[in-house]
Amino acid sequence: MKVLVTGGTGYIGQTLREKLRGQGYDVRLLVRRGSTHKLGAGSGYEVVEGDVLDSHACLKAADGCQAVVHLVGIIREQPHDGTTYVAMHTEATYNVVDAARRMGVERFVHMSALGARPDAASRYQTTKYEAESLVRDSDLRWTIFRPSVVFAPGSDFIRQLVDLVHRPVVPVIDGGKAKLQPVSLDNLTDAMARTLSMPETQGASFDTAGPDRVKFADLIDRIAKHYSLHPNTMKISKLFMKPVVKLMQRFESFPLTVDQLEMLVEDNVCDTGAFTTAFGIPELDSFEAALPSLLEAADVKAA
Repeated sequence: MKVLVTGGTGYIGQTLREKLRGQGYDVRLLVRRGSTHKLGAGSGYEVVEGDVLDSHACLKAADGCQAVVHLVGIIREQPHDGTTYVAMHTEATYNVVDAARRMGVERFVHMSALGARPDAASRYQTTKYEAESLVRDSDLRWTIFRPSVVFAPGSDFIRQLVDLVHRPVVPVIDGGKAKLQPVSLDNLTDAMARTLSMPETQGASFDTAGPDRVKFADLIDRIAKHYSLHPNTMKISKLFMKPVVKLMQRFESFPLTVDQLEMLVEDNVCDTGAFTTAFGIPELDSFEAALPSLLEAADVKAA
């Protein structure tokens, strides 16, 4: 089976493409021009240069494939160059789904996000839901994964938290009461690679998370203790922060956007029963147990 992967040079895509190839799939990558160097010399992957916003490039990439794994998404918009949630979530997914249908691809695996829904305050989540709807409404044999925050050694998620606790003042929005339920990169990509050979997962959406639910404030405390820090935390309400963030988010160096602020104050948790049962996972990787090694990896990366 030849599998097209979009977003194959990204954080999740790098691991998933290797697992797909390890399972014997012939992997083709749709890669933006100028990004092929991320694959390294002699990677052995078939590469089609193009953009998910270019319908012709999507058609070329999907031609001759039996399955598509669509990973492309963004966490932060950059409107000045057209990198918006609508473009990268909704429009990109429309192009890839349309290309799959027109090129006779039957199997489609889509990565969404936990919390995607039509009535969310965050445009990130509403556009993720719009993308899901395009997949569900297609005549493809689809499977959707909706992961929480994904962790692995060297992940940006951990690096950002490490940077935060080293700041002179650590803002904690609405008391940091919101809970996260991080999922390991291995658990997520193992399931995504295996689902292609599991017809019983077709037409199913899987909320994907790990076994541990942790409050944001508690996570900040644990990371600070790792560095023997006593951060100057400042509890700030979302209502106070929102106009400040709205004004400052235009600067890329500012670490927060209004969409991210909205997501930061709501729980990002789920029941993992359907996910673990479907994929026969006896025990999900623990974020709590992995945190010390994740912080050590962050230190090495920073050095």
